[in-house]
Amino acid sequence: MFDFAEKRPSQIPIVVLDTETTGLYPGLGNRVVEIGAVRLENLQPVAEFDQLINPERKMEPKASSVSGITDADLIGQPTFADIAADLADFLEGALIVAHNAAFDAGFLGMEYFIANQADLIGSRQPVLPNPWLCTLLLARRHFYFGRNNLGHIARKLGVRMGKAHRALNDVYMTAEIFKRMARDLARRKMETVGDLLHAQGEPVYTPTPPNLFLPDPVMDALVNGRNLHILYLGENGETERTITPIYPSQHRGVGYLIADCHLRNDRRTFRLDRILSAKVV
Repeated sequence: MFDFAEKRPSQIPIVVLDTETTGLYPGLGNRVVEIGAVRLENLQPVAEFDQLINPERKMEPKASSVSGITDADLIGQPTFADIAADLADFLEGALIVAHNAAFDAGFLGMEYFIANQADLIGSRQPVLPNPWLCTLLLARRHFYFGRNNLGHIARKLGVRMGKAHRALNDVYMTAEIFKRMARDLARRKMETVGDLLHAQGEPVYTPTPPNLFLPDPVMDALVNGRNLHILYLGENGETERTITPIYPSQHRGVGYLIADCHLRNDRRTFRLDRILSAKVV
């Protein structure tokens, strides 16, 4: 499906992609709020994908201040599950290019896991099969820009800049940066997609689904949409709560359960090892 190794970038479909999110860590319950993408054929844009997304949780203030996206902007927008199939069609058969690809791949992989967790729990394959090429890794390993944030690189290369930290604007900036990097690297005999993937130093894919042991009551509640009554060890000691589990996750080796907490009337993140007991309601 992705027999790209001997092809030049101009010979394959490429999707340049960027996400905006509620925060920094998908494993701690942060979600995607905007996806921008452009599909290139022969390195020329042929289609766009630009969508605000209802993350079903609140924006973190710092993330909102960076992107300019507020909770009010997301009211009435589709959820990721609503647009997942259209986005998968857009990505079909393409190399994905992003600046800091591990960040976007981590969030996109988690979104597809959440949307399809019943089918993906236990899988050890990346959630999406597409390989990712990272302009940040290329910048660090083969260029000397002083700083490697997207805006600085664009200024150094003379790339026209739009409104920073909005997905589609960042996508077009990344696409132009990628083209200029690829031309420069081709002059250094790194001409094929395989050369470029090797040049970034490490493979980038969406992560595999969280590999967690889930107690039977938790799995029952997840699969069947049931509530749980839990005894939870929080920062202030033990509390009893009723929660509605949404999905399991993992962050830095620790397992979490993202759930709607009836006590707080909010979506919260619970460490699995601090759930002392759980009973399906």
